[in-house]
Amino acid sequence: MTTHSQRLRETVSIFRGRLSSLIHDVWFHPRLNELYPEFLFAIYGVTVSSAPAMRTAAERCSAELADGPLAAWLRDYYLEHAEEEAGHEQWLLNDLASLGVPRQRVLQRLPYASVAALVGVQYYWMFHVHPIAYLGYIAVLEAPTLIEFLEEVSLRTGIPLASMSCHVMHARLDPGHVAEFDAALDSLPLLPRHQDLITASAIATIAHLEHVFSDVLEHFVRIDDPASAATIFTSPGVAIASQSREF
Repeated sequence: MTTHSQRLRETVSIFRGRLSSLIHDVWFHPRLNELYPEFLFAIYGVTVSSAPAMRTAAERCSAELADGPLAAWLRDYYLEHAEEEAGHEQWLLNDLASLGVPRQRVLQRLPYASVAALVGVQYYWMFHVHPIAYLGYIAVLEAPTLIEFLEEVSLRTGIPLASMSCHVMHARLDPGHVAEFDAALDSLPLLPRHQDLITASAIATIAHLEHVFSDVLEHFVRIDDPASAATIFTSPGVAIASQSREF
């Protein structure tokens, strides 16, 4: 018998082909060392929203689903994971600072519209459908990178591993989170409508993440435009104009 988590993972696998390709294009871009700070900025916009979104989902469980069979479990799950995610954006601010991007500059810059859309759709599900939808978001976002891969990226690009602390920490923590998530999902008395909503949320998350990574890749093109380059983050000291394009 197929479990809830197996069904969800199979669906995510079917729909994330283009997203996986875009992620590959970012990590293996020949000028990643120049635009890695921009990549971190996009991730920062996603990460800073995680704990507040889960707390909101927990509040919706308390306010709207007090008598529902899933309410207590969901509320406790979201609150517990909000605590685990709290402060992770500081890792990204520290990584950006190590690359010469001041904290204040990160905080003053508008996030990507694609990041706002990615997170915003979850608030729609929470307030207008059911807060269980956020489980679909978590299922897609918790996809850790291997430490060995990060070490290879560092050797290939010259980006210090110390400037990848956010990725390194998630590589160490998230595998356990994924196993816990799947076990918890399989233990829940989900109705078909719950399963459908979690799946719809996961598919929407994949689609919006595609836009986020497309935006990051667009900056690889914009870096050579003097007018545009001033609005993005690059590693200080890189002689951008003197380097050849490799597309």
